[in-house]
Amino acid sequence: MPYRRLPNTDSSRLKSLRTALKRGEDIPPKDKPFSQSSLQNINTVLPKFEILIKHQKEAYKSQTEKSPEYNYLYKKARNYVSHFIQVLNLAIIRGDLKKEARDFFNLDMDEKKLPTFKTEQDLIKWGDIILEGEQNRIGSGGNPMTNPTIGIVKVHYEKFVEAYRFQKTLQENYTRATKQVADYRPEIDRVILQLWNEIESSYESNNEVVKRNICREFGIVYFFRRNETIPVNENVSIEYRKKRVVNKDIVKNIVEENPRKEEIPSTLIDEVEEQKEEMSTSNIEILQEKQEKEKSISPEKKSKEVEEEKEDDTANFQYSLF
Repeated sequence: MPYRRLPNTDSSRLKSLRTALKRGEDIPPKDKPFSQSSLQNINTVLPKFEILIKHQKEAYKSQTEKSPEYNYLYKKARNYVSHFIQVLNLAIIRGDLKKEARDFFNLDMDEKKLPTFKTEQDLIKWGDIILEGEQNRIGSGGNPMTNPTIGIVKVHYEKFVEAYRFQKTLQENYTRATKQVADYRPEIDRVILQLWNEIESSYESNNEVVKRNICREFGIVYFFRRNETIPVNENVSIEYRKKRVVNKDIVKNIVEENPRKEEIPSTLIDEVEEQKEEMSTSNIEILQEKQEKEKSISPEKKSKEVEEEKEDDTANFQYSLF
């Protein structure tokens, strides 16, 4: 038997509510398969949920649109901070600066490795250290370093910090919008559950297939299990039948066990006939290919292949012992 599955994505939740609301507009109030309470609930929760989804999408779009520019500024600032420390080490190697100059930048005097900049926080930390350290070094009588100068490093570093703060704000906006959507989902699910229960109860007197076909018009979703026979008059697409029916013999039986083929969709009949033709053609081709291959192999070659297979099996067994 097929099972009913409640929506598990936001888009499917919206679709479910919109479908039921639109289908209910064509039915007089007294004949609606759901109560006035459910209708009122739909009119209350649907607009709010649509607004929350819209805000979430807008927040995500703003964040992603700014990401390329932010990544560029981050890499640019990281390169300048890294190059500044490299120039400092090269100046010490040349003898232009004493190794004690590393003290201004919280670096070990004998440490020549560059600090790690794996995260934005690492870059902000070392950027502040570099700017303050170079200012203190110059203030103590040292000559300003060039290529890059601390002024150029400061420009690119401050651009990155500004972009970082703005990007964090966009991330917080998206996180907040996502949380609002998540907090409202239980209410949406409660409304959908009540709505679907009322719709199914209204058509309980019909047989199962007819009931499901009518309920689908109001947005209720049913799923058949793998290899489960889908009734011929079930209102599902041929594509869905292909997805759910793994064993093609089941499709074949649907046609063969129903003598009144006019009740079966013509596309399904054509599909079965094509399967029959493909299976028969492919079986003949495989058989012919096998026979020709056997004819082309001499008895001596066959015996040699058998011996080689035995040797391979023995080698594999011996290898597995180790």
